[in-house]
Amino acid sequence: MFRYIGVAALVVMALLLEACAPKSQSDCGFVQNVYGERVSWKADVPVTMYLHDSVPNEFIPAIVSAAQTWERKSGRRLFNIVTTPRVSGPNQPRTDGKNVIYFMNTWETEKASEQARTTILWTGDQIRETDIRVNAKVDPETSKPFFSFYWNQGTGSGVNIEALILHEMGHVLGLKHNDDGGSVMATYLKNNDDRTELSEQDTTDLKCEY
Repeated sequence: MFRYIGVAALVVMALLLEACAPKSQSDCGFVQNVYGERVSWKADVPVTMYLHDSVPNEFIPAIVSAAQTWERKSGRRLFNIVTTPRVSGPNQPRTDGKNVIYFMNTWETEKASEQARTTILWTGDQIRETDIRVNAKVDPETSKPFFSFYWNQGTGSGVNIEALILHEMGHVLGLKHNDDGGSVMATYLKNNDDRTELSEQDTTDLKCEY
C-alpha cells in the first residue's frame, strides 16, 4: 500500500510540473530558451543603446540608420541610440546593466575572420542586457585593420558598417542567424555587400515578437 501511494504521488507531482512548464513556441527566427520560448525584450522597448568612446564619429549615422530600418518594419520604436555622452573606460564589454556598442582593438586570434559579435543576457524569455562588439583590431604584422569599414552604400570598399550593425541589432532584438531568402541575419556578410534592407522573412519574424 505504501509503495502504491508513493508512486501515485510521484505521478501527480510529474503532472503538476508538466502543467506548470511554459509551452514551447514556433521560433520565428528567434533564439529560444530551454523551454522552447522565444527570447526577446517583449514590451520592454525601446532598447537604450550606448556608444563607447571607441566608436568612430563618422559611423554614428550608420548606426542610427540601422536602428531606424528595424523600426520602420515593426511600426514602432525599438531603439534609443544615445550618441552623447559616450561610454568611457575599458574597451571591453561587461555586465553593467547597459547595452553598449564597442569597436574593439583586441580580438581572439583564432576568430580573426569574425566581423562582429553580439552577446545577449536573458532571464526566462526576456532579454536583460546586450553588447555589440565590432572587430576593429589592427594586424600587428601589416599595421592594417583586419576589416576596412565604410558607409554609405556604393561609396567605399570593404565591409558596409550599416549592413553589419543592422545584422547585429537583429541579434540584440533576439533574432538568430538565418541563411535563407536574402535575410539580413545571414551568417556571413561579404565585402561590398550593401545589405541594408530587411527581407520579407525578416519582417515576418520580427512581428512575431514586436
